[in-house]
Amino acid sequence: MFNQKGLNELGDAVREWEKKNQEQFKTERKLFATESGIPIKKIYTPLDLAEKGFDYLKDVGLPGEYPYLRGNSPVGYRGKLWGITAYGGKGTPEESNALWKAQVAAGADTISVAYDLPSQLGLDPDNSKAEGEVARVGISMVSRKDWEVAWEGIDFNKIGVYQVFNAPAIFGLANHITLAEERGIGVAELRGMQQNDVLKEYMARGNYIFPPGPSIRLAGDILHYVGKNMPRYQAITVCGVHQSERGANNIHELALMMANAAAYLQAAVDRGVDADSIAPGIMFFPAVDHYVFFEEIAKFRAMRRMWAKIMKERFKAKKPESLQCRIYTAEGGMGLHKEQYLNNVGRIGLATLAAALSGVELIDTRSYDEQFGIPTTEAQVNAISTQNVVAYETGVDSTVDPLGGSYFVESLTSETEERAWKVVEEIDNQGGIVKCIETGYVQRMIAKDAYEWQKRFESGEIKRVGVNIFQNSGGEIEKPMRIYRSDPAIEKLRVEAVVEVKKRRDNARVKKCLDELTALAREAPSANNNLVPAVIDAARAYATVGEVSDALRKAWGEFTEPSIF
Repeated sequence: MFNQKGLNELGDAVREWEKKNQEQFKTERKLFATESGIPIKKIYTPLDLAEKGFDYLKDVGLPGEYPYLRGNSPVGYRGKLWGITAYGGKGTPEESNALWKAQVAAGADTISVAYDLPSQLGLDPDNSKAEGEVARVGISMVSRKDWEVAWEGIDFNKIGVYQVFNAPAIFGLANHITLAEERGIGVAELRGMQQNDVLKEYMARGNYIFPPGPSIRLAGDILHYVGKNMPRYQAITVCGVHQSERGANNIHELALMMANAAAYLQAAVDRGVDADSIAPGIMFFPAVDHYVFFEEIAKFRAMRRMWAKIMKERFKAKKPESLQCRIYTAEGGMGLHKEQYLNNVGRIGLATLAAALSGVELIDTRSYDEQFGIPTTEAQVNAISTQNVVAYETGVDSTVDPLGGSYFVESLTSETEERAWKVVEEIDNQGGIVKCIETGYVQRMIAKDAYEWQKRFESGEIKRVGVNIFQNSGGEIEKPMRIYRSDPAIEKLRVEAVVEVKKRRDNARVKKCLDELTALAREAPSANNNLVPAVIDAARAYATVGEVSDALRKAWGEFTEPSIF
């Protein structure tokens, strides 16, 4: 697409410019590079794209068309703004209900549910292993009864529910479905999302229960069920934010997301499920951090192009929506700091702007006081308001993909993609992503990235305002006026609540449902042996997350993490 005569003239002009300004260039810092190690040049011109054989229609295209680099929609935010949410949950269903209503009033159209640690590990409040952790880092919501309280007065027809549930994600889906049924909403009309990405738990977060094989089977069952019955639901959000928070650089984060998503989809296809029937239910959840502003934008663009290629070339998908990479993103909590904590408001705003300039579908803003504990309601409402400032006060919605065609951004996008493909190829050479988890290959990769980042931070090469530059003279950390703390007495109340549920329900019915679930889980996965209906039956009977998880533990056991060093 470039005229050779024009490129030659441009090359001469650039060389003359460099020669004329060489004395001034001597004042530059020695190194300019992204945090994942991609060198950054002084300037970018058409020469940089021509060197890569850049073809606009093939490599970038138009918005809403393959390879979807410029976004999935031809109208972008001119037609509809991104969805707004802020991850949160407080100890009890009653407290969380009040928080979520405040978020909705501030402009959130999706509630991102933060569960407590025992729930994420498939443990009820009355389990001895849960002692000391119940309701400490999120909501304790372990039965249909809790759902009825937590979602009172929140309209499922207007507000989406995003459950940050992974190992027991099937239980969260079942309760959402059963409560919606109670309200007269069928599964085909229900709007919501599941995280349901357990592979990243083995890599970065540690909240797994079952071995990788059965865990992928559960994710595949959800993909299959949602693809068949729930057109308004996202069955899985394949995560990169957690690997990023653990220390993975942007290249590795991107590659791991692509490898994980392909593994989930392949597991479903291997049981005879058509890729086109489930691919539209896949969403991606990468990090967006303010301090790698342009690198994040390049990552999002590369994600779209990579996923479109994977779906078209590997899975032979036919539907346009199967080729589209839908992105839900969040500022990582590790990018925020206690020191001069109000600076976090600016960081959140910059992260939101980077995501908006990338044309993502949903943005989750963290809260300025998150480093001190569970965010206060005031801080969570401020996080949503920050998104509204970007949405309504910047003009970012005026044109589709405003950075498209930038020589710098397009060059960085192509370089990011090339490096990520090399990592994906290496994962395949190592036996695939599950094998890489079982051997600790991925965990070592992330640990090395984290070590390298920490060295650069401690040397001052990576800078954080108020943390290692422009610090307070006294060195003291000023705390917010209000810090939320979960009342330790809540644990006793939550234990009493789950005991009461187990006392009042039909326990013979519950046992029958759980026994049937264990038996089905012991059978080989297939298109005709989906566990979602069985878990829905258990949820209707008021079975708890611990009981459903124990029924699956009987069939599959638990995973023990390998030593990685």
